[in-house]
Amino acid sequence: MMLFVGILMLYLSGAALLVRLHNGLSWKEMVSFSFVIGLGVNTFFMFLCDVVGLGFTQYVLFFASFAVIVFNYDLLVEYYKTHKQYITLPSMSLSGMNYPAVVLASIILVLLYIITTKNLYWPTSEHDAIGSFDKLGMVMALEGKIKISLFEWGLQGSGGIYPPFFHGGIAYMYLFGADSPKIITTLFFISMLLGFYAIAKMYVSPIVALFFTLLLEITPELYSHAALLLGNLPTTATVGLAALTLFVALDKKDLPYLWLSAIFTALALWCRNDTIGFAIAAVGIVTFHFFKEKNWKVILGFAGISFSTFFIWTLYLKFKIDIVQASRFVDDFEFNLNKFDIIVTYIIAMLSWKQFGTLPPGTMLYGLGFLIPLILILLNFKSLKSDRPFILVYFLISFLVYCLIFYLIDEQKQNSAITELMESSFKRGMFCFLPILLFYAATNPLSRKFSIWLENFRLN
Repeated sequence: MMLFVGILMLYLSGAALLVRLHNGLSWKEMVSFSFVIGLGVNTFFMFLCDVVGLGFTQYVLFFASFAVIVFNYDLLVEYYKTHKQYITLPSMSLSGMNYPAVVLASIILVLLYIITTKNLYWPTSEHDAIGSFDKLGMVMALEGKIKISLFEWGLQGSGGIYPPFFHGGIAYMYLFGADSPKIITTLFFISMLLGFYAIAKMYVSPIVALFFTLLLEITPELYSHAALLLGNLPTTATVGLAALTLFVALDKKDLPYLWLSAIFTALALWCRNDTIGFAIAAVGIVTFHFFKEKNWKVILGFAGISFSTFFIWTLYLKFKIDIVQASRFVDDFEFNLNKFDIIVTYIIAMLSWKQFGTLPPGTMLYGLGFLIPLILILLNFKSLKSDRPFILVYFLISFLVYCLIFYLIDEQKQNSAITELMESSFKRGMFCFLPILLFYAATNPLSRKFSIWLENFRLN
């Protein structure tokens, strides 16, 4: 029962902040965004408690969320009164039913049910979860602080250097009575899929939006991670929401969406600091976009919010935990042609049907998640500069930074060869680019024209 209360408080506290920022969000966006925002609020409150030396407990977090909800109660009620007419079940009339959309939605829900059942049935068994994330969350829940006793003996594992968004969420689930905290993975999965669908539906018909949502869901490697207690899927959810809200903000000139994107970008960095490439891409695009208007307030505000968690956690690592984030990178930069060639070859294999080393072909890892967007980019080549070019610019900048991070990793300090890193960490990190490219594929001119034709064909 308390676990249900704890999860409900996450959604309500997140929704309470969302309505203060943007009261025009659809109910699908509210459900998708609320969990991520609510968890961000609670893990940041854990962080503040740790800094001031106050231990956090179930009651402390409950009343912190309760205070956020009460403070925004009037806005929540106003939002409900304004939008309750849109929160309805689909029409069950056989003549008016959108049969293709029903079929696609049914497949999405069945697959979600299957992976959730597996997720909640099997206990945590992943190496990184047992050795780091689950262990960190469990001890955080017991000790009520972020700098737990494991750090004294160097037992924090590889996740100890990461910000507390994910393992803090695991601690939150334990504090509210979870026997297994893996429900958090399902909640992130729902947020990612529902958020993708809600934003894609702004541009195309429900059928097309659902089709690309299904493509995102059935990405083989990503789908398998929906049943694991690892940080890659939560990172994909936060990065995906950060990117998609930014695209809407720039395309529709909607400033509240821009601030939403800044918050999600900060939460992506609050999950893993190696997502900094997405923050750099976002800030660069926003700077270019608003530089003509010399709107320094928006530029500096967006950059400040986006990078806030990165600087906060960097300072915390340095002065509280005594770990330097750059400790795993090379000391002196020298161009290594062999390393560069290995990285490029692995990338080509991941984006295509080829195989390199012991890595399975890209189509087995990501299905059509990369191939369809790349084909549509080629088909839409003539309008790349005119049709929301910031989407592909965002992808290119963030991807180049992501590759650079792996290129700069010192293999001896990491105690892993670059081939091992490419076949494990890099492979999983590629998830973050799927929502970006699939959104472009779903909303490019060719898809929009097909969407209109399909709706006309269905209705006539």
